[in-house]
Amino acid sequence: VPTTDDFIAAGLYDPDDGPLGRLDLLQWLDREGFSIDEMREGLDAMALGAMSGDRRLAGVTRLTREKAREAAGLDDEQFGRMSRAFGFVPLDPIPGISADEQWTGSEAETFKLLEGVASMFSTAEALGFVRVIGSSLARIADASVSLFLNDVESPLVTSGASEYEIAIKVNEAVGLLDGLSERLDPVLRRHVLQAIQRSRRATIDVTERFIYRYAVGFIDLVGFTEVSGNFDARELGAFILDFEGRAHDAVTAEGARLVKLIGDEIMFVATDADAACRAASALMEGFGNEHERVMPRGGLAFGDLLVRGGDYYGSVVNLASRLVDEAVPQEVLVSEGMAAACVETSFEPAGRRMVKGFDDPIVVCSIASD
Repeated sequence: VPTTDDFIAAGLYDPDDGPLGRLDLLQWLDREGFSIDEMREGLDAMALGAMSGDRRLAGVTRLTREKAREAAGLDDEQFGRMSRAFGFVPLDPIPGISADEQWTGSEAETFKLLEGVASMFSTAEALGFVRVIGSSLARIADASVSLFLNDVESPLVTSGASEYEIAIKVNEAVGLLDGLSERLDPVLRRHVLQAIQRSRRATIDVTERFIYRYAVGFIDLVGFTEVSGNFDARELGAFILDFEGRAHDAVTAEGARLVKLIGDEIMFVATDADAACRAASALMEGFGNEHERVMPRGGLAFGDLLVRGGDYYGSVVNLASRLVDEAVPQEVLVSEGMAAACVETSFEPAGRRMVKGFDDPIVVCSIASD
């Protein structure tokens, strides 16, 4: 068992000028099985307090590329293609793990599974699907790290917590991932079922499997760029969180799908045109009291579009996006086709607009205020 003098000799601990809780941290890392040399690696990488969490995430048993490739049953080209599609990039050195050991057996098994699935489809389509999985999981990962840094680590640092206390929290947070994939399985199945039902409702005819009929909506915030420049990071984060929450709840409440958030703009789709109008109208509310210079506006269009990789493409999408730029604050402009598809929503004429990307003037309406 290393002594305090051993830690001092290794340059890990200075009893006269050391960070709060450093000795407790070092003794805990020793109990976790880390050697002094590995602790020095962690210190050099400025990740001493995260060493246990990093190892827990990485897994103790790691494989070289060759071993992982063999475990996956893939040739070198297939393995590299799958690794890139998932978005894997080289990991920074992790104490106790060789830099050549970049993969786990479980990752190799996943590669093998997805390569098998790919046999049902064309290579290009299968890789596109894997890229969607990789990018979606990358966003979940970014969100989880941000959640911890903002809601746990930052308050601890601000309150003067010790290195040891922060390290314990890091390790506990990583532990929350244990078993998470199994718990997400029913959620994934529910979303797949909802996607199937959306596709059925949006189907144009029994033979068409690329083009579907949807209402597409875009909502953005006028004045956000100017006002956000006066926010500090915490205020900006709170404002964005509030906007994203409102958008998600308003869209989901109408049975629609929030496709993506693009800064201060959202995109959503609905199979029901009236539902899309109700969602857009709901998003016009709740602004002005907190930040009177930030106001929403929207654009909606309805028609046939391409569904691919969880996203939507076509002139209908482009039109809805362009109509946002034509709307004034707290106005939702809709295309002529969108208004015709609605049976419950009232509209007011809003003239004809020359819209970027379209040769002829576009007839538009605005959703009538109650």
